[in-house]
Amino acid sequence: MKVVYVVCMMLFAGILLFSTMAVFSYHKDAGQNARENEEVIREVTQRMSEGDEGKPVTKQIDSEKLKRINADAIGWITFNDSHVNNPLVQTNDNSYYLKHSFMRKENAAGSLFMDYRNESFDDRNVVIYGHNMLDRTMFGSLKDVFQEKFWESSERDIIRVIDLEQHLRKYKIFSYYVVEKEEYYITTSFSDAAAYTDFLREITVRSFRKLDVPVTADDHILTLSTCAGAAGTNKRRVIHAKLIEISPLP
Repeated sequence: MKVVYVVCMMLFAGILLFSTMAVFSYHKDAGQNARENEEVIREVTQRMSEGDEGKPVTKQIDSEKLKRINADAIGWITFNDSHVNNPLVQTNDNSYYLKHSFMRKENAAGSLFMDYRNESFDDRNVVIYGHNMLDRTMFGSLKDVFQEKFWESSERDIIRVIDLEQHLRKYKIFSYYVVEKEEYYITTSFSDAAAYTDFLREITVRSFRKLDVPVTADDHILTLSTCAGAAGTNKRRVIHAKLIEISPLP
């Protein structure tokens, strides 16, 4: 019995040590990623206007500097009072940037990245992935959209994307929900307008809240996808937004 007790205690100690190291590594990577992102922001963004009270500041992105830092860069995204304020990347798979920062360093916090199947921001459904970080970086703040308080302020449902050609794309949320991991909502190409219409109808009726933002086969949408709940879960938190404006930055 004594031997069994010792073995059990050793196993418990091993599990505790492993868990402690995992938590430490998680927070270390999150902090490192946040510092890198702040460095990139200082390097490549320029304040263009102060904006109205309660509205985000318009920024110019130095595309050449961004591409010099990482050739995989495709643009910049801001959302939710700048809790999301990150460069966007894309490579030839959907796994590399799950574990690499924008600086291309190994990092569990990863990067915000476009689905490798997307050809450009002109696709019907542009899909962006990011980790659900506990410190609210990356896509960790997307859970705010699922709270009633989020909808009390106007303009908060606008997602802004700046592409490398200095076009500001504004998207307005029309659906948000939690779903089991699947391939349907991240479909990036459609056989015809009818198939796309069916897709839009399905993802719209899933929404937790009925939003007065009609979408048709003539529209282009942006999809944000992250995990929902604890690490390793198969649930996904999903936000769909309709492109409502494209304008060149000064």
